[in-house]
Order: sequence, then C-alpha cells, then structure tokens
Amino acid sequence: MEVRRMMTGNIMDYLEWYGDFDFSVMPFNEVDNLILAELSYASLDGIVPEPQLGRKLRSISVKEAALKLDESGRLEKSCKLERNAGLLLLEMAKGRRFADAVLAGYVDKHDFENQEQFSALHVYLSDGTLFVSYSGTDDTILGWKEDLNMAYQMPVPSQEEAVGYLEKTVPHDGRLIRIGGHSKGGNLAIYAAAMCYDRLKRRIIAIYNNDGPGFLESMLEKKAYLEIKDKVRTIVPETSIIGMLLEHGDSYEVVKSTGKGIMQHDGLSWQVYRNGFVKLDERSKESLVIDKTISAWVMGLSDDERVAFVDAVYDMLTRAGVNYLSDLEKYKPATLNSMAKEMFSMEPEKGRMVRRTIRALISEYGKNVVKGMRGIN
Repeated sequence: MEVRRMMTGNIMDYLEWYGDFDFSVMPFNEVDNLILAELSYASLDGIVPEPQLGRKLRSISVKEAALKLDESGRLEKSCKLERNAGLLLLEMAKGRRFADAVLAGYVDKHDFENQEQFSALHVYLSDGTLFVSYSGTDDTILGWKEDLNMAYQMPVPSQEEAVGYLEKTVPHDGRLIRIGGHSKGGNLAIYAAAMCYDRLKRRIIAIYNNDGPGFLESMLEKKAYLEIKDKVRTIVPETSIIGMLLEHGDSYEVVKSTGKGIMQHDGLSWQVYRNGFVKLDERSKESLVIDKTISAWVMGLSDDERVAFVDAVYDMLTRAGVNYLSDLEKYKPATLNSMAKEMFSMEPEKGRMVRRTIRALISEYGKNVVKGMRGIN
C-alpha cells in the first residue's frame, strides 16, 4: 500500500487529537490498546495500589496517579522506557477519554532466583470495560533472560504469574474484559487468556499482542489456545524482530514505524492516522531476513544447546557487571572489554560452545541476506 501524504503522528499525538473524545463518542480502538499496553511500563510503585487477595481492589484515577507521579520526581531518574510511559500517563490525564479512568491492581516483581520479571495493572474505562495490561520486558538483563528462556521452556514463571494474576485479581462483576501487552506482555496476555478458567475466559472480548514473541509449537496445538485464537490481534511494525520470534498461530497486521531496525519495537514510533494505525501490506525485507535467520538458527540447536547458550551468555553479562540494557549504552567500551574477558575466561568447552553458536548465527544471517538479494524464499 502506498501511504499518501497525510497528518500522522504517534500515540502521544493521538491523545492530543482525541483526548477529549470519550468512549461514547469514539469507541475503543487499536490505538487505545497500545496506549494502555505501554502504560504498564510506568514506575507506579506506591502510586497505584497493589492487589490484596481477599479484599476489594483499592484504586486511583489516571488524573490523580499522574499528579502523584509528577510530584514524586521519579520521572527524571527513570530509564527511557519507564520515563516515556510516565509521560504517557501525564498526557492521558489531560483529556476526558482517560483522565477519570481507574487504575488498580499494580504489580511489579523481580525474582532473580526464579529468573522472573513481571508487571501488570488494571485499567477501568468509562465504557464499563476492564483492560488488563501486562508489561513487556523492562531494562533488566533478568527480564531478557526470561524472554530467552521461552526458546526452550513453557511455561516460564511470568506466564504462570500472568494466569494467576488474571484469575485472582479480576473482580467477579461480569464486566467485559480486554487483555493486552507490548513485547513479552503480548505473549503473557495470550497465555493468560488461554489458560484461565472458562467462566473468566468467556468475559474476554479481545486480546492484543503488540509485537510480542510467539510460543513453542506445542502451545498452538492446545485446546485452550484454540478456544481464544480468534480473539487475538497481533500488531507488528514493518521491521518486526521481537514479534517474529518463536511460533505464531494467528495472522498479524503490519504498521508503519519511524524507527530504524530493532528500534521499531518501540510503540512510540508506530504511526497513527486518526483513530487507527497506518497499515502496510507486508513486513520489510530486513525483517524477513532476520526472521528466517533466527528461526533456522534456533531450529539448528538442540534443547540442551539452547539452555547452555542462554545460561552462558546471561552469566557472561552479569559477571561483566551488566545488569541493565542501558549499561551497554552508558559504558560501551569498558563493558565490551569486560564481556570479552568473561567469554575467554569461561571453561574451555563452554567458551567454544558460545563462540560456535554465535558463528552459526552470523553464518545463517549471511546465507539469508544472499537469498534475499537473489529473490530466493
């Protein structure tokens, strides 16, 4: 599709354009989904009440939460991901569409022993529905380690946590539910919707996966997944990388992004026109090459090799003092030197395995680039 010249923007612009349109005037749409999916990245500890099992959920309006977050001063200290989500909350508070929406059930958990990173919250909208937002992977290496574990393990701890969260925190009031998330959060939304008990599952009207990874093939064959498959909407940017990992049982919609390469994963780069995304007919050639490369590479590894490689890389990073992805940006030369030292100080067999696996990935990428240039599928 040729994108004509038109006034486009991102989700921040959408809030400026339509923030005063309540849901009776303009019903819930795909852009609202991404806004609420991104919101769960915000640092809301002590602002949005946590769930207390056996008790009614305490809550706070978007307007009140935005004021508290602004006064806390934590935006300036947050990583880029959290800061952008916080700024999104401040923008939501300015208009009728979201200002009086109610936030509750905030959870933010990091369990290093079980290699789990999990965050979620409830958003009660003026149209009478509930949106359960699952956060994607944050800035921690721990969170990315759990993502990589999905290549050989199901369920991972955050998937089990997502089901428990949905079943234990959603009130028994019969209201209709939408579930969504960005990145890993989209995967968690699908998993939780599939695995929750039937009475709750029947209340779910839509499941949004915003550039989130897929599953091991065994998941797509489960009756529980097939029951909710038609409710899933998967949305990816044109150069999707994260969203193409593992297996997907549903089709996807492609949106235009202003980002470059993997930076298109950032939902704030997705282009909005009026009350929808700017859609494209297909993914970019770069995305297709990377997808084929990673798929072939992963398929070429046994389960034991996948486990050993992921564990070795995680150990190498943490021993080099890399606990956050932002560490790689801030201290690039020194950090890379530390990582190189750690790789070459590994046990000989483990070091050879890591280097061999990385070489296989590079080789696979080269082969797929050549195939792409020749027009070979």
